This record gives sequence, structure tokens and C-alpha cells, in this order.
Amino acid sequence: MTGAMENKLHMPEPRLVEEIGLPNGLKAEFYDCSRRLAGDRWYICLLTRVPVHVREQDFEDYAESCDIFREFCAHTGGIVHFEVKKERNFIDEREKDEVFASLLNRQKAQLAYMGHSNFARGVIRRHLAEYKERRSWWK
Repeated sequence: MTGAMENKLHMPEPRLVEEIGLPNGLKAEFYDCSRRLAGDRWYICLLTRVPVHVREQDFEDYAESCDIFREFCAHTGGIVHFEVKKERNFIDEREKDEVFASLLNRQKAQLAYMGHSNFARGVIRRHLAEYKERRSWWK
């Protein structure tokens, strides 16, 4: 079995542990991506994801708005994600739940940031800037 395929077999699917609605209408999703490494040692991973729908009005102040909007939406499927991954390695099995809970609580402290009224626009702008940079490589 190849190394890449072997790694996929040992990577569990992310498990949604909590969803929290934000004041700006978005939802913060918290996933447990943890897995056993060896014996009683664990890799603890919290993935925080906020899906953001791309809207045409997010492109109103771009000169090339129509073309960019169509390309960007086709490329992203109309949704971009803000994601933060918090990881800890080689955690004792007896401590894994406590470590995960600590990561989750610290990340929840960022809900005000993710719930800000301009948060979605900033996420879209960042993804658009990255897209435009990659697009310049293709030409």
C-alpha cells in the first residue's frame, strides 16, 4: 500500500462537535480531527470553519467586477471558508479530552471576531486576493 493511501486510511473523518450561530448571520463549525498516533499517544486537532457565501455585492467596488465575480464563483462554487486549525501532538490518551476541550474553549473566545459585521467581507477579500494571485500565475 502506498504511503499516501495508508495515511488516508488512518485519518478519521472530521467529526462536527458544535455549531454556533454568529451575530453576523454566519455559523462557526467546530470539528474534531483527532486521531491515535501510536499506543496511548494522540494527535489532537480542532478545526474551526466558517462557511461564507460569495455575493455579487461583495464585488461592487471592483472595476472588473462582472468577470472576476463569475470566475471566482465558478472556482469556489459560491462559498469560501475561513478555517483555523489548532493542533497538539503526542498527547497522553488520559489527557486527550481535556486538551481538546481547552483548544475548543480558546477558539470560542474568538467568536466576537468571527461574528463581526465585516468578517465575511474580509474573508471574501482574502480569498479573492489569493485567487487573483494564482490567476496571474496561470497566464
